[in-house]
Amino acid sequence: MDYAISNTPSATTVNDLLATLGVDPSGLKAVWLSLPAATFATPDRFGDEMTFADGIMLRTYDEKSCMADALLDIVQELRLSTECTCTFGHEGGFQIATILTDICSKKGKPGDIALLRDLAPVMAVQSICDEGKALGRAVAQALDLFGSEIKEHITKKVCSAGSCRAFQTYHILVSKCIGCGKCLDVCEDDAILGKPKFVHVVVQKNCTQCNRCLEVCPEGAIITAGAEKPKTPPKPIPCKRR
Repeated sequence: MDYAISNTPSATTVNDLLATLGVDPSGLKAVWLSLPAATFATPDRFGDEMTFADGIMLRTYDEKSCMADALLDIVQELRLSTECTCTFGHEGGFQIATILTDICSKKGKPGDIALLRDLAPVMAVQSICDEGKALGRAVAQALDLFGSEIKEHITKKVCSAGSCRAFQTYHILVSKCIGCGKCLDVCEDDAILGKPKFVHVVVQKNCTQCNRCLEVCPEGAIITAGAEKPKTPPKPIPCKRR
């Protein structure tokens, strides 16, 4: 969530800023502090005194926040907020945004993290504009703080926060399905198995995440899941509900 803070003390702590906003720091995974600070702070640093310019934007992240997706949002904002056309500020930012978009879209490649680690410090030093420098610093810092979470999008093909749409899967709950067949009727990808009064089953390899089944189910039996998946049968079974 974003918070705009005016009349910011020149030296204060993240805890003090959060208290001013009435935000409980417990449960937060990190905060992002906008330009000119352009830095992440994790809970172990919330009590450290930091220097701020007056009028800063603070963004909070909790355990349901994906830091790969969060970094992509920050990169896009910084990249699009500058008119700088230098190679590192413009082209470097575009390349980093492209790599992060692939990572968040389940298209990440094994060498992407190494490439980001190579690009980020060069951008932080060589970019002409402040936004380009901040972009490079933000990426390098995020990889140090949240590297394992970002990397698992590539190596494990999973978004542990469950927020990246490309990594979500659709499931039909045994406890709620009445075997009405409405999801079968709207699925155009042969991604659902079932027959009347039998719990239907999603064929994950065929599912294109069109969302039609979820929208049409009258019982709320179809859900999306991130890293934690519900237990569902491998093939249709008789419904518990009649």
